[in-house]
Amino acid sequence: MDDPVQPKVITAIADADFEGMVSSALFESGWSVIARPLDFGNLEICLKEESATNVLVIYSVDMPGFSDAQLKKLVRGNISFLGFADALGSSRGCSDICSRPSDAEELLAYIRGNIRSPLLRAPLLQKKLNLKAKIIAIGSAGNYTGATTLALNLAQELALLNKKSLLIDANFSSPAIATLLDLRNISEEDHWRDLSDNLSVAEITQKNIANFSARAIEAAAHFDCIIIDLGSLQNIVSDLSDRRWTSQVKIWASHFANELFISSGADILQSARLSKLCVELFEVKLSAHISIFVKPSESSTKKENARLLSFQPLSPKQVLYLPFDSRLCSAARKERTTLSEINEKAPLRKAIARVALQITG
Repeated sequence: MDDPVQPKVITAIADADFEGMVSSALFESGWSVIARPLDFGNLEICLKEESATNVLVIYSVDMPGFSDAQLKKLVRGNISFLGFADALGSSRGCSDICSRPSDAEELLAYIRGNIRSPLLRAPLLQKKLNLKAKIIAIGSAGNYTGATTLALNLAQELALLNKKSLLIDANFSSPAIATLLDLRNISEEDHWRDLSDNLSVAEITQKNIANFSARAIEAAAHFDCIIIDLGSLQNIVSDLSDRRWTSQVKIWASHFANELFISSGADILQSARLSKLCVELFEVKLSAHISIFVKPSESSTKKENARLLSFQPLSPKQVLYLPFDSRLCSAARKERTTLSEINEKAPLRKAIARVALQITG
């Protein structure tokens, strides 16, 4: 399948304040707003004159002349619709209407979840919920940066702090957690598997992703912490505007994650990838707090690494340099277990334990 093309946007919203928030959020995020009709008649004219292959209409039910029946007459293959309630929260009897987002970040999450829909439909993401669980998404800026090692051991450390923790492997290109923990057939399960009183594991695949959002909301009511290994974030902009199955967990995490941890190496190539990712993350304006975890090479020093790395224009919550310990990691892989089971006093294990304590504090 070809990569998705970001649609041109038409806003059809009568409420000036809400329309201003929507347009500003779109302009600041680099979207092309091609028309801003104030009533249904002008919307019809705009759509008749527009020849773009991919158009998103963001409308509200307070638009003069609007009705469900009239809107459905405009539906065609190259147009997607995303409808919002009026200022009082009413759908005015119309179908497939979202609650108004409270800010630009929530608006962008709605859009990312719906722009690949060719017809009117219920939104992929409903109004943001107050979830019990803390959601920690972990992704990598490149290859072999230690993201999975961080995810696996962070989940274990949270469990050791008596937090019921769910570790989700959503690294579709290179799933590894089942192998690292010697878990058989976990990819065939639709639910999570309990490994201990406080630690459970799930693996998301094309086969079981269909009801991921509902299962994730259920898990967030059951667990204290959910740690998601997202794999590579190098195509984050297109992933968040995509409706292929491989993007669905990233879209969900972009809406619900409290923290986004990015792992990166410190050599020249990985530094360049991290720099590019920081620019993209700044543009998509996620609500999660972003922290960067640097995996140094065996020979480099912290001072040398610091000179190489650039996070502009992103302002990460924190930047942590993890101790280098290939021997400890190799031993954990050989024994199919976590770092704490190999050497609880090792600097790398202690560093990840401190992160877990920070999350629970």
